[in-house]
Order: sequence, then structure tokens, then C-alpha cells
Amino acid sequence: MLFDDAEPFDLYREARSSEPVFWSEAAASWVVTRHADVRTVFEDGARFEPLAFGPGSSMIHGRVILHMEGREHSFHAGLLGRWIRSRRRMEGDLRELAERITGRIVASLPVGEPVDLHEVLNTEMPMEMTATFMGIPEVAAFRQWYDAIGKASVSNIRNDPEVERRGRKARAELGEWLESVIRAKRAEPGDDLLSDLCTARFEGAPLSDDTITSACSLLLAAGVETTSRALSNLQKALLVNGLWERLRVESQLVVPACAESLRYNAPAHGLVRQAAVDTQLGGAELAAGAKLFALVGSANRDPAVFADPERFIIDRFREDAFRQFTPKADILPFGAGAHHCTGSLLARLEMEVVMRHLLERFERVEFAGDVPGDTGYVLRGPRHVRVVLAD
Repeated sequence: MLFDDAEPFDLYREARSSEPVFWSEAAASWVVTRHADVRTVFEDGARFEPLAFGPGSSMIHGRVILHMEGREHSFHAGLLGRWIRSRRRMEGDLRELAERITGRIVASLPVGEPVDLHEVLNTEMPMEMTATFMGIPEVAAFRQWYDAIGKASVSNIRNDPEVERRGRKARAELGEWLESVIRAKRAEPGDDLLSDLCTARFEGAPLSDDTITSACSLLLAAGVETTSRALSNLQKALLVNGLWERLRVESQLVVPACAESLRYNAPAHGLVRQAAVDTQLGGAELAAGAKLFALVGSANRDPAVFADPERFIIDRFREDAFRQFTPKADILPFGAGAHHCTGSLLARLEMEVVMRHLLERFERVEFAGDVPGDTGYVLRGPRHVRVVLAD
């Protein structure tokens, strides 16, 4: 059951109670289920570290910030942070860009006939947003590689060889396509993240083309995937629980609803790490190098931390919604500690802007047919959110 499309929450609940850290043959790793232990895996850098190679790692992209430590990690985090963690940018040019892209897409949505929000809005908006502030032209060109690279990354924990082959092919093609773009940015940099990468120097030396391409691959894949699935999970939860109308009236709950959705059904149900040393966790003995599958989806429903965790409570984070997108969060969809996701604030901005536009434009939204089921495991959510929109 651990890696099929069945609802996993009963398994999570049972594991938290009876065997909070257990060995899974399917995952070829130790599975960590309780909130406190999952947080420890993310925050205790002396005992646990990101997985550098193998199934469940991010190495399909190349060597990226997830695999860096110390001064190198701080340097690359600073480069990215100037664009996607800056409060000034979040409320300035990035918000303006998000509003412009979202407004155009929402205005084009049909009224009274079925439309798939997952495809035409939830995926398209963050893809165009990310490519634009990165300074990568022709965003449509990346679409052909996005899916293959994403599937061959952290979600390929079962090491499917065909998924790996397609991902590597797509990553190579992306690298070839970016060669001319990088040359142009080095020669004539602009006001965008890719130009900053192309002109940056670490310890006196410029970043290599491969380092820049790896960063682009990670940002374009991870940045789109998280927001796309998070929005689809949120929209599904609102409709299933009959909360669309309430959120239209109580617009101050938009960001709390985004945070609650990330807790209730995170876009990534698990993140992979490895033991840096021989250690213990949750009663299990772990050898150095042991792979751990930290179950964010289970930790986010741990009753030791969240009251009534199996229920979607739209105002649960009314008082501290913004904190849930920072390293001090109670929820763990973005990890924690030194490797807390650099793009978490950008995800919050994109989710908020998309939902505000939808809520302001459409009074009623209904599923066009049956309620969509969730698919996937490491990355989880509905493949489609087919709805009918009404004024």
C-alpha cells in the first residue's frame, strides 16, 4: 500500500501508534512517521543529510543547492533568496508579475462549461511565473521536459528504469537548449535570476555552465510542481468540504486556507534523507548511509501537534498563517532547518494570488463529474481538477 494510489492516511495513523520508524522493502529505506522525528531528520544536520545519489535523490538535475553545505550553500541560498525570499520583491515586482499572469489566465477561463484548473491555471501560472523572473524565454519550450524531469527526481523512489531514462534524456535536452541562453546572459546580463547566476563568482571563480543549468532544472521543476499540486489539492478540499462560498466572504482566510491545505494533503508526502552517522531514531538503529523516507504527509496529521488532524479546518492557522511558510512552521511540506525550501514564500504568493483571482471572478464552482481521486505517492494530488465555473 505504501506506493499505490490508495489513501495512505490509515497506514500513517497505524504506523505513528505502533512503529513510528519502520523498514520498508518497497522504499528500500526507513520510513519516519511522527512529527517530532520527521522534524529531527530535517533539522539535525549532524546526524541526517540530503540524499546525494540514487532513487529518491534530486541528482537528476545535477549538483544543486540541496547537495551543498557551509559557505557554498549560503552563497547559493543568497543568490536565490534575493529573488524568491525578498519581502520587498514579494510585495513588489513579483506580486505584480503574479497578478498579471494570473489575471490573464483567469480572464480566459470559460463560464458554464468544463475546464481543467490543474492544467490550464495551476500548472501554467507557476511555470510562466518562474520562467519569467528567471529570464528564460519561450517558456513553452520547457513544458516538454518538465514532466519527465520531475518524475525522475524525488518521486522515483522505486527506481523505475524507464522513468529514469526519460528524465535523463529530458535533462540533457534542457541543458543543450540552455547553452545559447547562458552564453547570451553572460555577454549581456539583464535584470533576472539567470543573469545573476551567469555573472556571480564564488571564491573568485564564475559558476560553471553545468552548475547554472542544474539550478535552472531544479527551479523550473520543483518550483512549478509544488505550487501546481498544492493549488489542486486546495481547490479539491474547498469543494469537497463546501467551503468555496465561505472563503469568498471571508477573504482574510485565503492564506490560512493555503497553509491548512499544505498540512492536510501536502504536494510531497515524503522527502528522502540519509543518516550521516550511526544513530538512533524512534526506537530504530540506523547505520551511517541508511536511507530515510521522512513522511511529511504523516507528520502533518500527527495528533501530538495538530488538534483534530484528519479534518480540513479552514481557519486553523488564522493567527499564524505566514509563519507556516517559514523555517519556524509547524507544518513540514517545505522541510525544516538549513535546507528548508527556499521557494516557500514564492509558493505562498502564487497560491494566494491564484485563489484571490478565482474567488473574486467566480461565485460558484462545481466539479464537472465525479470528485477526482489523488494519484502518486511521493508527489500526490489529483491529475485533473475538472470544474464548471459560474458568475
